[in-house]
This record gives sequence, C-alpha cells and structure tokens, in this order.
Amino acid sequence: MFKKLRNKIIIITMAITTAVLLVAGSSIMLFSSTLRPEPKPFAGPAIFDAPDNDQELRDYIKNDRKEGSSRLLATLLSVGITVEVIVFLISYYLSEKIVAPVKESYDKQKLFIANASHELKTPLAVIEANMEAIEVAKGSEEWKNNIENEITHANKLVLDLLKLAKMDAGGITKSPSEQVDLNATIGERIEIFKPKFTGKIVFSKKAKDTKRLLPKQDFLQVLDILLDNATKYGDKKISVVLNQNEFMVINDGKTIDKKDLEKIFDRFYQTDKTKEGSGLGLAIAKAICSQNGWQISCESDKNTKFIVRF
Repeated sequence: MFKKLRNKIIIITMAITTAVLLVAGSSIMLFSSTLRPEPKPFAGPAIFDAPDNDQELRDYIKNDRKEGSSRLLATLLSVGITVEVIVFLISYYLSEKIVAPVKESYDKQKLFIANASHELKTPLAVIEANMEAIEVAKGSEEWKNNIENEITHANKLVLDLLKLAKMDAGGITKSPSEQVDLNATIGERIEIFKPKFTGKIVFSKKAKDTKRLLPKQDFLQVLDILLDNATKYGDKKISVVLNQNEFMVINDGKTIDKKDLEKIFDRFYQTDKTKEGSGLGLAIAKAICSQNGWQISCESDKNTKFIVRF
C-alpha cells in the first residue's frame, strides 16, 4: 500500500516535470524559429559579379539555421533528460520521507488495535470461564469476585482508551487551575500508596515555595500514575523529590534499557510483561503533561527516574 502511494507521488511529480519541460522546450524552439526567419532574396543593387552569390548566401544561412536548430534541440533534450533524472531522484527521496510518518502512524494504529483487542480479550475470557464455573458451582462467591475484578479491569481499560482517544481528538479540555500546595498534596498521595508497596517511600522537599497555580486533577492523575508505576517496578525504596519547578519519582527496581527508554511512553508498551497493567498509564501521563505544557521524561541509570517539569 505504501509502495503504491510512493509510486503515485513519483509518477505525478514526473508527469508534471515532463509537461513543464515539453512546454518550455516547445516555446524555446518556437521563439528560436521566430527570431531567425527564413532568408529572403537579396533585393538591393548587385554587389557580386556572379549572379548566384545571393542564392549561395541564402543557402548558407538556411544550413546554418538548421544546424543551429539541431544543436538547440540536442541541448534541450540533454538538459531535459538530466532534469528528469534529478527530479526522479529527488522525488524518490522526498516521497520516502513523506510516506515514512504515514507508515509509522499506520503501524502504530495496527499495533494499538492488536494490543487493545488482546487486553480486552483476557478479561472477557476470564469472565466467560467464571460464568461457566458459577453454573456448575451454583453461585460460588469466589467466581463472582473474579468476574467483578475482571469487569473492573476491562472497564478501566476502556475508559483509558476513551480518554486517550479524546485527547488525540482535542475533545478534553484542561482542568481548571487552582492554587495547589504540592507539598501537602504529594504527601497525602504517598500515604495512600504506602500499603501497596512492601518497601519504603521517602518524600523530600527542596522547593522554597510549594504552592503553584495548576490544574489539580491533572496533577493528581499524573502523580498517581507515576506512583503506581513505581510501586510495581520498585524493589525496596521509592523516592519522591519536589524541586522548585519539577518533581521526580525514583524507584530502585530494574533499570530500563536505552532502546526501551525511547518507547516508554508509547501506548501498551511494557518493559516487563509479567507486571499487572495495560501499558496505558505512562501514555496518559504524557498526554496530560503535553496538554498542560509540562514536560515529562525518564532516565534510567542506577535508578529509574521520572521527571515532570512545570
């Protein structure tokens, strides 16, 4: 499909180039003929004794005119062929550049659909299996709880997909800004996440003024995503650091390879497939940050560090 698109671009470009060259060449040949009219018989007083000198002069001019036209035509043809070759090479190169982002977007869309289908398929299969178990076990609470958990998982996945789709379409407006005490807010969220992590979560404040005017709900969602991610991948310690114009969430778990760092914010991308989650959290965090003009990045050397700059 993309080869056909590339070839169409090249064919259209070459067709336009050929048409322009033909029109330009024809115009040059026509003007050349107009500027060099056929020689007329000499009508003035006889200069030469021989009566056929005038005819020889006219024949010479005619021959010279034909040779000039031939040379001009050969020059135009060589120039035209050279231009066609150059335009072909340029159009081929540029068409590859034009098609590349379209192909990349298409491949991402295919991967997105495949991953979404896979993620939705799992809870639906579990629900189906537990429904069959309920029929056999006649109302076992264990099977009902499994169904509720999977429905919650599927519902969250669908809501996350809808949120990303709305963000892509510009259908979600920023939350209203308000004065937020980042020190108090971060401290409160850490207390909520402490029971989910077997190690310790340490919060350090390095900012002099911790109050900022920003959309609180957006900030909370990004913070929750990063804390949730840290509790999944952290080992013994999670550090949250608040600076003047940024905050960081650092975990001491397995570091991320450089090749994975480039894709860490892609949808459904997970460095460890064994961990719970759909791989949409960081993609949503990045979308929220972009919407608010914030910057989010990830560094992974001795520790894995997520940085959000306001």
